[in-house]
Amino acid sequence: IQVNLASGHCLRLGMALQLTTSAHEADGSKALDATITVFSGLSVSEVNNTKTREHLKDELEAELDHLYHGDVMEVFFTEFVTQ
Repeated sequence: IQVNLASGHCLRLGMALQLTTSAHEADGSKALDATITVFSGLSVSEVNNTKTREHLKDELEAELDHLYHGDVMEVFFTEFVTQ
Protein backbone atom coordinates (compact mmCIF):
# COMPACT_ATOMS: atom_id res chain seq x y z
CA ILE A 1 0.00 0.00 0.00
CA GLN A 2 1.14 3.57 -0.60
CA VAL A 3 0.20 6.23 1.93
CA ASN A 4 0.50 10.00 1.47
CA LEU A 5 2.71 11.62 4.06
CA ALA A 6 3.20 15.31 4.80
CA SER A 7 4.93 17.69 2.36
CA GLY A 8 4.29 15.59 -0.74
CA HIS A 9 6.14 12.52 0.52
CA CYS A 10 4.81 8.97 0.53
CA LEU A 11 5.28 5.71 2.35
CA ARG A 12 5.19 2.34 0.60
CA LEU A 13 4.25 -0.18 3.25
CA GLY A 14 3.84 -3.93 3.01
CA MET A 15 2.44 -5.84 5.94
CA ALA A 16 1.37 -9.27 7.07
CA LEU A 17 -1.08 -10.14 9.82
CA GLN A 18 -0.53 -13.02 12.21
CA LEU A 19 -3.94 -14.42 13.11
CA THR A 20 -4.99 -16.54 16.06
CA THR A 21 -5.66 -20.23 15.45
CA SER A 22 -9.36 -19.64 15.99
CA ALA A 23 -9.51 -16.77 13.49
CA HIS A 24 -11.75 -16.91 10.49
CA GLU A 25 -10.45 -15.58 7.20
CA ALA A 26 -9.45 -11.96 7.63
CA ASP A 27 -10.62 -9.39 5.09
CA GLY A 28 -7.48 -7.36 4.44
CA SER A 29 -9.39 -4.23 3.44
CA LYS A 30 -10.00 -3.34 7.10
CA ALA A 31 -6.27 -3.57 7.81
CA LEU A 32 -5.39 -1.44 4.80
CA ASP A 33 -7.93 1.22 5.75
CA ALA A 34 -6.64 1.32 9.34
CA THR A 35 -3.07 1.62 8.07
CA ILE A 36 -3.99 4.59 5.90
CA THR A 37 -5.68 6.24 8.87
CA VAL A 38 -2.71 5.73 11.22
CA PHE A 39 0.07 6.80 8.81
CA SER A 40 -1.52 9.45 6.56
CA GLY A 41 -0.22 12.97 6.91
CA LEU A 42 2.76 12.13 9.11
CA SER A 43 6.19 13.50 8.28
CA VAL A 44 8.98 11.36 6.85
CA SER A 45 11.04 11.96 9.99
CA GLU A 46 8.20 10.66 12.16
CA VAL A 47 7.73 7.39 10.29
CA ASN A 48 11.50 6.83 9.95
CA ASN A 49 12.13 7.30 13.67
CA THR A 50 12.43 3.82 15.20
CA LYS A 51 10.62 4.63 18.45
CA THR A 52 7.83 6.49 16.69
CA ARG A 53 7.43 3.67 14.16
CA GLU A 54 7.06 1.14 17.00
CA HIS A 55 4.46 3.39 18.64
CA LEU A 56 2.56 3.65 15.34
CA LYS A 57 2.75 -0.13 14.90
CA ASP A 58 1.33 -0.59 18.42
CA GLU A 59 -1.45 1.87 17.58
CA LEU A 60 -2.21 -0.04 14.39
CA GLU A 61 -2.23 -3.39 16.23
CA ALA A 62 -4.66 -2.00 18.81
CA GLU A 63 -6.99 -0.77 16.06
CA LEU A 64 -6.79 -4.12 14.25
CA ASP A 65 -7.50 -5.96 17.49
CA HIS A 66 -10.71 -3.95 17.69
CA LEU A 67 -11.64 -4.30 14.01
CA TYR A 68 -10.95 -8.05 13.86
CA HIS A 69 -12.38 -8.80 17.32
CA GLY A 70 -9.12 -10.17 18.74
CA ASP A 71 -8.26 -12.37 15.74
CA VAL A 72 -5.04 -10.45 14.90
CA MET A 73 -2.11 -11.32 17.16
CA GLU A 74 0.59 -9.23 15.53
CA VAL A 75 1.43 -7.05 12.54
CA PHE A 76 4.67 -7.47 10.60
CA PHE A 77 5.98 -4.82 8.22
CA THR A 78 7.37 -6.61 5.17
CA GLU A 79 8.23 -3.43 3.28
CA PHE A 80 8.76 0.11 4.57
CA VAL A 81 10.04 2.67 2.07
CA THR A 82 9.66 6.45 2.31
CA GLN A 83 10.10 8.89 -0.53
